[in-house]
Amino acid sequence: MLKTFEKSQKTFTFRDGQAVLLKEPTLLQLKSARAKNDEVEQAKALLIDMSEGELTSEFLDSLPLGEWVRLSNEVSAFMGIDVKN
Repeated sequence: MLKTFEKSQKTFTFRDGQAVLLKEPTLLQLKSARAKNDEVEQAKALLIDMSEGELTSEFLDSLPLGEWVRLSNEVSAFMGIDVKN
């Protein structure tokens, strides 16, 4: 029987020095995120999953736009989102 893959991990550091560990999303997590209505909500859902709940919707909603752009770039490759400045 096949074993589950170890997910790649990346630490994202915010400009204030806080850091969050982001794990590569699974196909199920991507599918769940894509069920959201718009790209921002899709990216938020995927980031919450990738951080295993350390990032919350409230935290993400309170981010300055520059930090949101940097963070959302972490999921754009998985989602096919073209993040604009």
